[in-house]
Amino acid sequence: MAELEQKPRPLGGLRDWWETESRRPTGGSPAARMHQLYRRRNVLKMLILRDLKKRYENSYLGYAWTVIEPALLLGIYYLVWGRIGRFGLHDFLLFMATALMPWLWFRSTVRGASSSISGNSRLVSSINLPREIYPLALALTEGIEYLLTLPLVVILGVVYHHGISHYVVFLPIAMVLELILVTGAALLMSALATLFKDIQRILGSILRVMFYLTPVIYPTGRIHGAAHVLFTLDPLVGIFELHRKIYFPETHITAFMMVVSVVGSFLFLFIGWAVFIKLERSMLKEL
Repeated sequence: MAELEQKPRPLGGLRDWWETESRRPTGGSPAARMHQLYRRRNVLKMLILRDLKKRYENSYLGYAWTVIEPALLLGIYYLVWGRIGRFGLHDFLLFMATALMPWLWFRSTVRGASSSISGNSRLVSSINLPREIYPLALALTEGIEYLLTLPLVVILGVVYHHGISHYVVFLPIAMVLELILVTGAALLMSALATLFKDIQRILGSILRVMFYLTPVIYPTGRIHGAAHVLFTLDPLVGIFELHRKIYFPETHITAFMMVVSVVGSFLFLFIGWAVFIKLERSMLKEL
């Protein structure tokens, strides 16, 4: 308890802090934290099952909402953008669905992360668990729901007479990269939102802007010049294009996109985790 009463260190000097944490003999080093998470993998599984059950326990349709909700969202976007312009795509609905499903994984994780610590305040304060387990459980729970939406994409592929191409082998790569990215985002958002309540108020607006800055409803080929370079600095772009290439083999993915997606995903995880651990004491005080 005396350790928790110390004044939180200011953000800054991240490299020095990380090296200091790595040398700590008290079990708080990054490697020790990973080991603690691994040892408590059964608890992680229980948290995921609890969250899945809690979401649908009072619903008549239950897990069917996992598919119904994205299907309704697809219909709304199709009514709007299908009339404004399909960007020359006959199979616009399938084109949109291939990127919308991984986008919903990202959006739902970031939204839920804003309350993943405060919403589990009793567990966080009373049970000796690595606190990263709560945002990690959220990222994995949303990942499972993402997997449950994939049959909807397959059905649309059948409707539009699109077969699954051999690029389906890239799907596990895209999923692993997105899991790394959303975990980093969840760690970062859970820490910041616990301490700064205003973040929850502006989060919806930020996500709406991000939606239109990622290639969900339009092809990346529509962006040209310097804007295209800036556009592809988003690690989500390469991940979404990998998903899309499964049904649209002509989708052009550059080496630069993939480097950004790989490096950006791991960088996001590192930053999110580092900030989470650095602000952990302040979060506990806030709870």
